[in-house]
Amino acid sequence: MIVSTSTSCLDDLGIPENVKMLPMNIHMGGANYLDGETISLDQMQRALLDNPSLNVTTSAPTENQLIEYFYQLIKEDVQEVLIICLSSSLSQTYNNLLNISSMFSHRMKIYLYDSRTISHGEAVMVLEASKLLNQGATMPEIITQITALRQKMTIYMTVDNLKTMIRTKRISAPAGFFANLFDIKPIVYLNDSGRIVPFEKVRSFDKCIRRLAEIVVDEVKGKKGQMYLASGQLNPYIKPLTMHLAQRGYADLPVMPIASVSLANIGVFALGVLFIED
Repeated sequence: MIVSTSTSCLDDLGIPENVKMLPMNIHMGGANYLDGETISLDQMQRALLDNPSLNVTTSAPTENQLIEYFYQLIKEDVQEVLIICLSSSLSQTYNNLLNISSMFSHRMKIYLYDSRTISHGEAVMVLEASKLLNQGATMPEIITQITALRQKMTIYMTVDNLKTMIRTKRISAPAGFFANLFDIKPIVYLNDSGRIVPFEKVRSFDKCIRRLAEIVVDEVKGKKGQMYLASGQLNPYIKPLTMHLAQRGYADLPVMPIASVSLANIGVFALGVLFIED
């Protein structure tokens, strides 16, 4: 069995039979929702669009939730499980699992894996792990293969408005205030340790989208591989990004959804580009 945290957004891409989702928590309007179970991506997007000042926070599965989750795996007679987690630099999920998994190690073989990636990168790794498991690969062999896959990934992202990141404390309020005041948009990338780090600041989102396309194309110049886009389904800015990349030789790119829990932290209009080298 493969387990994926819901940040991979496989609920919207399609969950393979040998994959089970571990939902993150979304706290909104005084209620707690389970990402992909009690709130859908469409519901999350529409809530944020209808009320941009809506107070939304997220959290990793609690230890009690994880205990219940492992008991469910036992009921399903799972003997061996590989849990692929969102980057431990961005979430407490991996550490919470470390604290709990030893309680169940006598009932099943548990492999915990820090993907050191997010969203669409995580989805690609989980789908590869699922395929390898179906082909008869052992869990250690799968871990070796998805680690090699991770090393071939390049991920860049941008957002059109920093209000959500200020509210969720992804950036400081003073820094976000002046960035919004002067219409400064950040381009960030995911480094090898799984942290989101600044790459460049651009004035206006239109210029930022064009610059994002330029940066990614320059980064992968001369490399063969597959490029993916990441965007919310209601994000109108995916069209200009698609256009700029097509003008630079990357047309008809697949678009992968961004999970509800991710949109709650970075905003509805976030955009991402993932390149995986052959």
